[in-house]
Amino acid sequence: MKLPRIASAVATAAMAPAVLLASPAFAADASAQAAAPAAATVPDQAAGAAADGSADGSAGKLADKPEDEQTEKAADDPQAVKDRAAVEAVLADPASGPGVREAAEKALGGSAADLRKFLDVEWAREQFTDDRVRVSQIIGVGGRAVQKAGKAAMKADTQAALTEFLKHGQHTARYEDDLVEMARMLNGAGLGITEAVNRLMDGGTPEEVREFVANGQHKIRAVDDRVALFAMLDGAGPGLKEGIVNLLKGNPTPAQLRTFVTTTQHELRDDDNMVLIWAMLNKAGPELKKAAIIAINGTPADRAEFLKTGQFTARDKDKAAADAQTGKPDAGKDGATGTTGQTGTAGTTGTTGTGATGTGAVGNTGMTAAGGSDGALASTGTETALIAGGGAAALGAGAGLVFANRRRRASTKD
Repeated sequence: MKLPRIASAVATAAMAPAVLLASPAFAADASAQAAAPAAATVPDQAAGAAADGSADGSAGKLADKPEDEQTEKAADDPQAVKDRAAVEAVLADPASGPGVREAAEKALGGSAADLRKFLDVEWAREQFTDDRVRVSQIIGVGGRAVQKAGKAAMKADTQAALTEFLKHGQHTARYEDDLVEMARMLNGAGLGITEAVNRLMDGGTPEEVREFVANGQHKIRAVDDRVALFAMLDGAGPGLKEGIVNLLKGNPTPAQLRTFVTTTQHELRDDDNMVLIWAMLNKAGPELKKAAIIAINGTPADRAEFLKTGQFTARDKDKAAADAQTGKPDAGKDGATGTTGQTGTAGTTGTTGTGATGTGAVGNTGMTAAGGSDGALASTGTETALIAGGGAAALGAGAGLVFANRRRRASTKD
């Protein structure tokens, strides 16, 4: 019975050292845990709070503070303020070219350094490029003096030369060109243009001369052209008369009046002259027929000259040949009646025969086809040539009339 007690005592004695050795470590760990403070609780953060746990984002604001300070410092920099104002003034200047404007806009969107760079470097460089482009454009539309001055500035290839041309040189050269242009206007000018040009030549300023050449001349010339059109009606041929009447009915512009006076009237006169010459081929003598065909195949000036002088020279040759055949120069009136008759016919129809011959030339210069066309057509009888003439002359006359009428209709539509 005593043996179990002894065994328990021995087991207890064996375990005691292990328990005693482990107790300090346990105690120390327990004391350390007891000494450690409780972990701080983190409150709920707002959606925009800083990631470092500050509820008001003060740390983020501190991080952004240097950049804001730089911006405020740049805005407060007096030099930066002056530079910005200077760049804005350049941009607002109407004289600034596209290159300068583009560079200025870019600088305004940049930093203070960009503004300073534009004013120190880019402005002058872009201005030089823009000025070269402007000078080239002026040369392209300028007169002889302007072109010469512009090319000299481009050849110098300096900002000073370009600036001098743009500010002063082009205007001086243009005044010289305008004087030459006004002197050229006097050739064939009407009363209004002549008076205006002479007045400006005597004492007009460069500005007045420029305004006249650019704008004023057109209004004055329109008045002169209307006067010229009414003057053309006196003795005009049927085609020319019809063209003038139709033009004036349509309330024409100055440009339309100018085109008619300088171009259309001559085309219509030539149509009328062509009709006259074709009509002469009926019953014409060999020389007259030969000369008429040459005129028909020639230029408008050839036809006008034929009506003015050539037809009479040809008629005289036909008459001389007829007289030679009879051997009686004075008695050949009957045999030469054909030629003389046509001369008389072309000239007897009132004032038109003579008008036609004389007018032929006058027609192209001012009054030509006029009475001549009316008289010749009435006296020679175009209808007779078409109906009775079965030969080539009659066919030719018909073709000529169709051609002339076609051109008249086209000019009327215009």
